[in-house]
Amino acid sequence: MTSAIQTTSLIYSHEQSQHVLSPTHPMRPIRLMHMHELMRSVGLLDTENIATEAPRLATDDEIAIFHDTDYIDVVKAIDTGGIVPAMHQFGFGPGDNPPRSGMYRHAALAAGGAMLAAERVLSGQTKNAFVPAGGMHHHAMSNRASGFGIFNDAVIAIKHLIEQGLRVFYVDIDVHHGDGVQAGLYETERAMTVSIHESGQWLFPGTGGPNEIGIGDGEGYSVNIPLAPYTDDRLWHQAFDATIPDLARAFEPDLIFTQLGIDTHRNDPLAHLSLTTQGHNLAVRKFATLVNEIGCPWIAVGGGGYDMSAVARAWTMDLATMADIELPETVPQSFASLSDLTIFHDPGEYRIDPNIQSGIVNHNDSAINEIRQSIFPRFGL
Repeated sequence: MTSAIQTTSLIYSHEQSQHVLSPTHPMRPIRLMHMHELMRSVGLLDTENIATEAPRLATDDEIAIFHDTDYIDVVKAIDTGGIVPAMHQFGFGPGDNPPRSGMYRHAALAAGGAMLAAERVLSGQTKNAFVPAGGMHHHAMSNRASGFGIFNDAVIAIKHLIEQGLRVFYVDIDVHHGDGVQAGLYETERAMTVSIHESGQWLFPGTGGPNEIGIGDGEGYSVNIPLAPYTDDRLWHQAFDATIPDLARAFEPDLIFTQLGIDTHRNDPLAHLSLTTQGHNLAVRKFATLVNEIGCPWIAVGGGGYDMSAVARAWTMDLATMADIELPETVPQSFASLSDLTIFHDPGEYRIDPNIQSGIVNHNDSAINEIRQSIFPRFGL
């Protein structure tokens, strides 16, 4: 295993993998335990250029950077077993966001992890930081839980970074549109938000069209790349390459912030894109190239991902990429959480049906062309 001299922070604690949203909920935090065990098994956590640190709780004042105080109070009341008759108005109830004890603490730990990453980067203590328990809350709105999200850690951290004078380039590669992050930063030119996702025509939350470009000072700083179902590695990266690198360079950020959802994986049960872990990690390697080219720090958070194997492998690969470490080809026998894994290769073979490939290409090309026509000229592209 080889490594370069560079410090990358992994902000994570075992506690973040131990809660249960509900017995049948597809979001299983135990996935983070599998990920951490794989990271340990391949030796990532023993390298000098990766420092592991537990997250802290975000304070109420920090959470209130984005969230309404009434909403924060409701989350606290539900957490302690209080009766909140109108909790459905705040997004809680059967389904995506079930009320449960410990809810406030777990959401505040995710937000605090993102804030800690921002602090470490701002102080120069680390160049890069990865917060795998973050990013899952990218649907949360200022006054409402949504899509498994309660406190929007990405918005909270980015608003803090903006307050410190930084320009932030945010890219969300989760299969679902990052609507909560978009909403939280929709009126500012200090952050550019880019979401590349399965089109809302077919998938929750039903938003994220190329026409959603921001308002006021933020007009032109919200970019959405909606893709057709069954988009595979090659077609996904065609869309990525045609838009994101040029926008990053034109925006000239002080920091790149990425949400690394792996629910784009072809085995994910909740969506319809067809990426492999290799295709996912190629995007992360492209982020690493942009970070080095621009010469700025990098914060990454986790996100969606409901296939346990894909989560463990993808985020292990991503941490290695952020720290510039070469992983071994095989999974050590000491890794016991999941069986029949290789680090790099997904089992089986996937091919797009030729009868539908032209429709996928046409849909994706239309979205790319709209972005290049409506957004690129604003930045001299």
